[in-house]
Amino acid sequence: MRVTCRTIEPDGHLPEIEEGTALAGWREGKGAYWVALETPEPEEMIHWLTGLGLDPELLAAWRASDSTGKVLPLDQAVFFEYPVPAPDDLTATHVFACLCLDRLVITLHLQPIHPESKTDLLAKLRLRALNPSGLVCAIIVSHSQRLRRAALMLRDSSRKLADLMDDDGDAVRLEDIQALKRRLLDVDRMADEQMAVFEFLSVIDRPELNLVGLTTYFTPALSNAMAADRRLERLDRAVSDLQRRYDSLQQDKTNRRLGVLTILSAVFMPLTLIAGIYGMNFEVMPELHFRYAYPIALGGMVVVAGGLYAYFRSRGWLD
Repeated sequence: MRVTCRTIEPDGHLPEIEEGTALAGWREGKGAYWVALETPEPEEMIHWLTGLGLDPELLAAWRASDSTGKVLPLDQAVFFEYPVPAPDDLTATHVFACLCLDRLVITLHLQPIHPESKTDLLAKLRLRALNPSGLVCAIIVSHSQRLRRAALMLRDSSRKLADLMDDDGDAVRLEDIQALKRRLLDVDRMADEQMAVFEFLSVIDRPELNLVGLTTYFTPALSNAMAADRRLERLDRAVSDLQRRYDSLQQDKTNRRLGVLTILSAVFMPLTLIAGIYGMNFEVMPELHFRYAYPIALGGMVVVAGGLYAYFRSRGWLD
């Protein structure tokens, strides 16, 4: 398990420090700290958290953790989690979990934290309040901005597919539309879960986490989540319209093919009739004994077929 510890300094900086130094300072009440735990094994995190003497109810909540949003105000702690867009793929889902204690913020990551995303987060964090609540507020706002970027990325993908369909309907595959729809549903679920958690957190007023006093700075998180939700709602209609257009194009293509087959059938039906007539085994059929009957019959067939083809072609039925 990877443990990264930082201290929240009075000037807003977040320098990295040793794990032992951070925990000792926290136990002695000498400062505020941020600990990031990173491991794909929840049991490792639970073992580490047990060493802090946490409430068993909290550990049970973390053991039952899933990708849905939840907020648990417990005795002397606040635990919450919600899905976030993955750093390397904004339409993939990671789970962000956070445990707020007195002067200590612990973030729990079951997926690896990319070095680039960690650097970006630290660069973008602007602590409006130089305390754990300010840190949590800044992280949540950063996640909401990433959610909004995910919605914008899906919007661009939808527009590209729509433009491609306008230029060449055959260049768009049903698999592309279905993949976009799946990504849209994943991001939409993230937006729903984040909004529910953010609304609950916005009224939290606890010693461990007080976002009521940071309403001005926390509001952008709710605004970003709601803006993403509205955009995703419009995108859902746009993608559904894309699928209807695709189905219409495919149906039109099928109708054109059936139309060509119908015309070919109409061209060959008279020939089939002639062949059927002269295939009958009547004893008296004078044409069978005429020397030029065969080339005349063939010529007649060519004239009939050619005439029908020219007629249909002139009417534009074969375009």
